[in-house]
Amino acid sequence: MIFHSIDNKSNCKSIIVNDKIINNPDYETLSGSWDYNTDHEGDQIQYANLYLQGRTIDEICPSHLKDQWEEAKKYHNSYIKSFQCAKVKAADYCFYDLVPESFLIQYFGTKCKIIEYVLSNFDKPSNYNFLLELRKLLLDIQNNRLNLKISELNNQMQKYKTRRFREKMTQIPSHVSYNLFGTITGRLTTKKQSFPMLTLDKDFRSIVVPNNDFFVEVDFNGAELRCLLALNDMEQPSEDIHAWNVENVYGGKISRDDAKKRIFAWLYNLESQDHLSNRVYSRDELLNKYWDGESITNPFGRKIKCDKFHAINFLIQSTTSDIFLRRAIEVNKLLKNRKSQITALIHDSMLIDFSQEDKCILPDLIKTFEATELGIFKVNKKIGLNFGNMMEIK
Repeated sequence: MIFHSIDNKSNCKSIIVNDKIINNPDYETLSGSWDYNTDHEGDQIQYANLYLQGRTIDEICPSHLKDQWEEAKKYHNSYIKSFQCAKVKAADYCFYDLVPESFLIQYFGTKCKIIEYVLSNFDKPSNYNFLLELRKLLLDIQNNRLNLKISELNNQMQKYKTRRFREKMTQIPSHVSYNLFGTITGRLTTKKQSFPMLTLDKDFRSIVVPNNDFFVEVDFNGAELRCLLALNDMEQPSEDIHAWNVENVYGGKISRDDAKKRIFAWLYNLESQDHLSNRVYSRDELLNKYWDGESITNPFGRKIKCDKFHAINFLIQSTTSDIFLRRAIEVNKLLKNRKSQITALIHDSMLIDFSQEDKCILPDLIKTFEATELGIFKVNKKIGLNFGNMMEIK
C-alpha cells in the first residue's frame, strides 16, 4: 500500500493511507511513499522521489491527475500563506493540527496516487540503494541542530556586511537542509530554508560552535587529482598530491602553488597542450574509456549528458562527489549511537561535532574515510573550537 507522512517532525506520527488518517501505522504492511522519514521502518518501502532523481511532482504528474493536483496545491499554498500572515510558527505544531482533515485527505490522497503512478511507470535507479543511504545521512544532519554563537560577531559590527548578516540570522533556520539532486554531478546544494553552510563567509564561520567538545574536519588531499590518478589506474602517493606533482610531473622546477595552478589549467581545458602534464596523466584515455560521444558514465554508474569539452570536468567532479558521499555514509554509520555527529558536508570536506568520550574512535574514523572504492586517499585533518578557527593536525 502507498502512504504519505503528513508531517516530518519526529513527534508527528500520523500518515495518510487509502484516503484515511492512520495515527499508529504498521510500516511493515506499506510498500511505497514519496520520501524517507526517520520514523519509517521496513526495507520494502520504495521512495518515489529517488526514482525521479530530481524531477518534481509537477513535471511528472499524469494528465488524469493534473486538475486534482493543481486544486490540492492551491489550497495547500493558501494555508501556508495564512500561517505566515498570522505569524503562526508552523514548526511548533504538527501540520494536521492546523488544517481540516478533509484537506489532508484531498492533498495527501492525491499525492499518494501520483506516487503509485511513479513507482509503476518509472525505472528504479541502478544506484537506488546509495541514494537511499545518502538521504538517510542528510536527514540525520538536518536533525542535528546547529549551535550558533552570534556574539562572535560583536567585534565586527562596525562592518556593514556583518550587520546585514546578523539581521539575516534572525530569519535563518539553525539546521542544514541539503538538496540531494541539486547538481548533475552529484555535488550537494542547500535548500532555501537552510542555514547557508556551503556559502558561509569565512568572516562569519566562527559563529558555528560544537554542541559537544570540539570540531574535527576531514577532507581528501587533492580529491579531484587523486580521482584523476585512480581513473588513470595509477597508484596513490602517500604524500601531498601537489608536492608529488612538483617532482613527478614538473621535474621539481616549479613551486607547489604553480604546480597546482598549472595542473588544473591543463586538466579542465582540452585546448591546453601542456606536454609535461599530459605525459603523466592522460585525458584522452579517460575520454575513450568514460565518454561515448554523448555522455560520460563514471565508475559508480552516474551518467551525465555532455559534449567533449565538458566530459573530463563532469567525470572528475561526479566521481569525486560519489566517492566523498559514500565515505560520509560510512562515517555516519561508525558514529551511530554515539554523541559525536556529522554537522555538515561542505563540498568535499566533512565537519564533525566531536565528543571527548568518542576520541578513541578518531583513528578508525580516518581509516574509514580514507578507504575509498578507488584506493586509499590521503586525508587532511583539522581540529577547532569553532568552524572559523580550525587548525591542521599533522
